[in-house]
Amino acid sequence: MRLPRVVVVVGGGITGLATAWYLRRMAQEGGSFEVMLLEAAPRAGGKLRTEHRDGFLVEAGPDSFLTGKPAAVDLCRELGLADALIPQREPRGAYVARRGRLVPIPPGMRLVHPGRPWAFLRSPLLSLPGRLRALAHPMVPERDGGGDESVGAFVQRRYGAELLRVLGEPLLAGIHLADPWRLSLGSTFPALRAPMRRSRPAATAQTEPAHVRGSPFASLKGGMEQLVDALRARLAGCQQLGAVVTSIVPAAGGYRVHLRNGPDVPAAAAVVVTTPAAAAAELVSAANRPLSALLAGAEAASSAIVTLGYREPGAAFPLPGSGFLVPRDEDSRLLACTWSSAKWEGRAPAGGILLRGFVGGWRDPDLLDLGDEELIALVQDELAIFVGSRFARSAVPAVSRVHRWPAGTPLYRVGHADWLARVRSACMDSPGVWLAGAPYDGVGIPDCIRQGRETAAAVAAHLTGRRT
Repeated sequence: MRLPRVVVVVGGGITGLATAWYLRRMAQEGGSFEVMLLEAAPRAGGKLRTEHRDGFLVEAGPDSFLTGKPAAVDLCRELGLADALIPQREPRGAYVARRGRLVPIPPGMRLVHPGRPWAFLRSPLLSLPGRLRALAHPMVPERDGGGDESVGAFVQRRYGAELLRVLGEPLLAGIHLADPWRLSLGSTFPALRAPMRRSRPAATAQTEPAHVRGSPFASLKGGMEQLVDALRARLAGCQQLGAVVTSIVPAAGGYRVHLRNGPDVPAAAAVVVTTPAAAAAELVSAANRPLSALLAGAEAASSAIVTLGYREPGAAFPLPGSGFLVPRDEDSRLLACTWSSAKWEGRAPAGGILLRGFVGGWRDPDLLDLGDEELIALVQDELAIFVGSRFARSAVPAVSRVHRWPAGTPLYRVGHADWLARVRSACMDSPGVWLAGAPYDGVGIPDCIRQGRETAAAVAAHLTGRRT
């Protein structure tokens, strides 16, 4: 009788949880293997963590996911969470800070592409020469030569330096917390090369629940940890929390997974590593030194989210929309601010508001050295400038939280696709070891879930081909 084989998933963030979920489904559908999920922290979920405090719903990390990439919506449906999905509230506009005031982003913008030229031309966001330069983008010739290009170089060449400075940098580079001149266009925003042909995937319209259809983002009524809770419940019995993996070593018929604080996993037929790249480099060093060296060269940005909840803001918060971006020339230490209670239902008590300020990133990484109270005071002072004096330091929020994410956002440098190809090639020298997650093929929640699903399918196929 052939004994069941073990597939070990290292890392219990959203990628690891999704990978384990899909693997377990495949095992239950006839696969002859068992699944073991190892997470070093006392809880799984990674950045997806929700806190309920005095009527406010505070997200430690992402508060939503793109609906245009269907993997996250599909997973919610599979887990029975379709009715828990909520759309982003109207109006969905946002602002850019300009000389101490907030200017609306023109309607019809597709990231930095002016989809409605007349609305863009009437907007005061850019100077008249800046607007005319951006609208002249159809006359800009294609770049000579092939290969990757930085986001900064592309936006400046196609739409002009002013649009890059005012909107492109805080929006595109702000999503990835990276210098736009180092950020790969091909690996982050490939649709910008042909924005007029951009469309939502056909599968999205078919699979989205009707109540979130048309919303660019979706969240969950109980917060993003509701997705994590559903996955954890279905993975009961195959999770091991507080399990610190120290190395993955080739052994007869597979791999031995060494643990710092528990018995080793001596006979793993396959291992999926979903940790950050720096941690993955250490884990695979004994099994594959070239792969380890490639992973060790990856970079990531650090940031912090400062959440403030106010019960009675009064007339100090009059603007509709979802939040604002802060360009670098605004002489501010705030990267952006979102108005969570305006974006999502159930995020604040009746009459209250919940704000999230973002700091750090490539522009100001030293800010993470400040204490929590200092960061809270800094964000309050910035809000006093852009939103209203009621948010100054003298106004005490009912809820204030700081969540730090050191090296939490992978940097997709120019040439990322080539680096990823080298990583995948090096993985071939260690059959049975897979890498998945934000450092590789998309940093968003849907991308990570998709990678987990695709990796699970590859592992199942690999095991099927190794029947003995």
